[in-house]
Formats: sequence, structure tokens, C-alpha cells
Amino acid sequence: MTLLCLLGTSAATAEPLVIYSPQGDERAVWIAEEAAAAGHDVTILTAGGGELFDRILAERANPQADVVLGLIDAAMATLKAEGLFQPYVPNWAEGLPEVYRDDADRMVYKFWQTPVVIAYNSDMLPEGDAPASWLELVEDRYAGKYVIGPTTWQTTKTYLIGMLLRFADDGGEISDEGWDFMQRLYDNAIVVDSADAKTAAFVNKEAVIDLNWFGGVGRQAGDVGYKAVVVDTEGGTPFIAEGIAVMKGTDQLDDAKAFVDWFGSAEFMSAYAARFGQVPVHPDAIAAAPDTIKRNATLLRPQPIDWDVVAPRIDGWIQRIELDIK
Repeated sequence: MTLLCLLGTSAATAEPLVIYSPQGDERAVWIAEEAAAAGHDVTILTAGGGELFDRILAERANPQADVVLGLIDAAMATLKAEGLFQPYVPNWAEGLPEVYRDDADRMVYKFWQTPVVIAYNSDMLPEGDAPASWLELVEDRYAGKYVIGPTTWQTTKTYLIGMLLRFADDGGEISDEGWDFMQRLYDNAIVVDSADAKTAAFVNKEAVIDLNWFGGVGRQAGDVGYKAVVVDTEGGTPFIAEGIAVMKGTDQLDDAKAFVDWFGSAEFMSAYAARFGQVPVHPDAIAAAPDTIKRNATLLRPQPIDWDVVAPRIDGWIQRIELDIK
């Protein structure tokens, strides 16, 4: 766990805002420096997303953070359901696509996203033979050609959820057909328990289809030495989006709101995109971002996922996969 404290110039006698974020050290340092330059006094506490999630829940009787940023959809939806966030609509909410807004509760707003994709080794698999949808992976022609990683990996969890939801009713219950599909998906796959084992499957030319987060596709292809092509799948691609929210009970509500307004602004989001290659979700931020970011923002169609409905069910779904399917 890392603590970064940088002071702006606007409130010398006030306590700095405490921000919990899973941003890595380099990114957190840069965010803190930019915040200070913009006049925000901030202390950023960084740790893994799971560790921060558990810490926020443990501190619920005496919250220590003023703002939470960078936890992904399911974690933010769960914390919201636990009553830990303060309603606030940031000034950049207008124009934000509906999937990234919180119109019902006005608490969690998303600021950047990462698609979890199907990609393939085009040196070994012709374009016409690549899967056009996630549901095609269970076909015999793809047996032993793709890898499923541990369900503790956020990427694995996200694409499994995306596929299960195609078999969900309006209440979020998965049909028997959906669980039969999940069994066939695992039966058809190379199932591994480590990143090294996954890489080995590609090195040995057993796997030619990569189920991965967008940035990981290029990294995997570069490490192994092949050309990867990402598929814009039928039915959409599940996206992981990161959100920001003000903690309920903060004694610096005005400063917390001001920080949220600054952080999600098109100016800062486009600067972040230029520095780290992350795709923002606000159209104004995308418009101001480098051309590569603009292209990446329109490569894939997102799969609609209501994380408020999904979040309470994820643990049960993953437990069933671990106990009954793997």
C-alpha cells in the first residue's frame, strides 16, 4: 500500500483530501502532481483494487477516504449498494454515454474504459476462420485453441460474466442453457492457472485465440511474436470501466466535489489519455485525445451490462463455475 501526498496552493490550513485509488505508483504520482498544480490538496492512498475494496468496507463505521476513484464497475456498484457513497452529479456528466452514468442514484460516474476482447493470431488463423462472437467459442473447430485463465483474474471474470449474461432473464437469473454453455466453454478450452502457462500455450502454438483485455492483446502478441487481430464481436464486447464517487460522511464535501469535477474533465482526461494511452469515455475527452486514442475508442461495440444488477450475483456465479464446471 502506497501513500502519496502532494499539496496544492488553495487551502493551506485545510486537511488534504484523502483519495483511495488502485492506480499504480507512476500513474498515482502523476495524478497527484497534476491535482496539486490545479490547486487540489490531495493524499492518494494506492493499493490493489481488492485490497482497497476490503478496506473501504472495513472502515464503513469510520470512513477515512473522501473520494474513491479507479475501482471497476462491480466493486463500485457493490460499495454503492452498501450505502457508502454520497450522491453527486459531476459537471462533466452531461454528454456522458448512458452506460457510464448513474442516472438512478447519481453516485458513480465512469471516466475511462478497457474492453475485454477476442483476438487471434493472424499468422496461424485466417480472418474467415476466426470466431465472430463469444458464443462461437464452444464450436468443435475451436477446441483447444483458446485459453481460460483463473477466475481470480479480473479479465477472466469479466468475459465469463459477459457470456453468462446472454442467457440471463430480466431478473438476472441464468438459464440452464447458459450453464450448459459454460460447461462446453470450459470443456473446449485450455484451462490454466498462471500467466506463464497461458503464454506457454501460445508459444507452443496450441492456442491461437486470445481472450484478453485490450492492452494485454498487444503485450501477449509482442512477447510471443505474432500479429494479433481484435474481433468486433456480434452481440458486443464486455467493457471494464473505472468510476469515481464521493464518500458518504466526508467532512470536505465541497472540496471532494471540486476534485471530482476536475478529475473527470475533458481537459484532464485527454491529458491522461495522451500520457498513458488509456481510452476515456466522455466524447469531449476523446475528441481532444491523440488520434490513436480516437481510433481505439471506436474499434469495438460495447456489450450492455447493468452492473447494479450483476454485482450481487458475481460471487455466486464464480463459485458455481469453480465447484461444478472447471
